[in-house]
Amino acid sequence: MPEKANKQPIEVVNVPSPTLNSKLGRYFIGKTGLLNFGGGYYAWGGIVNPIDSGVNLYIDIFTITNYSTQNFISEIWLNADPPKKTAVSFDVTPTNQAVSPPPKPKAVMKYASFSTEPMTKGVNIFDRIVTQNSTLVSDSHNGSIIIGPGGSFSIILRPNGYQYLTGTIVLTWWEEKNESSVNM
Repeated sequence: MPEKANKQPIEVVNVPSPTLNSKLGRYFIGKTGLLNFGGGYYAWGGIVNPIDSGVNLYIDIFTITNYSTQNFISEIWLNADPPKKTAVSFDVTPTNQAVSPPPKPKAVMKYASFSTEPMTKGVNIFDRIVTQNSTLVSDSHNGSIIIGPGGSFSIILRPNGYQYLTGTIVLTWWEEKNESSVNM
């Protein structure tokens, strides 16, 4: 008589997909303006998720371009308070250009050059060296970094010394309803 197979329950897991979110018009790409820093100053770029957004941000890919002839250091921070003097980037768009009207992100991409304000709160999760005249491309995080309402994803650019440098930051992310939010 054949033995009965031990049947284990199968757990079904939904894995977020950048492609699916792009098709739905929820995947965004944005870039900072030109970031200038050095001489004791740093530059900052990031995404701020407003406290009343009602969405979670799923970080996918970031790139950092170094237009200078010297290397610099980039620090990646989660939920740090951004500098007080920032500019809002208007170079943000959904990646699906076939959706009409184009959706607008709830998150706000901001940046600052020549900043001296120290980062407060948050966690510096890792640093990267960005080599001269190059672009550093992060691995796809596939949404594994999730920023809830009131949080932020920040990148600090700082020189190794006092030389003046120039760079830009590009971020990609998608947004989904925050199920614990009261503003659904």
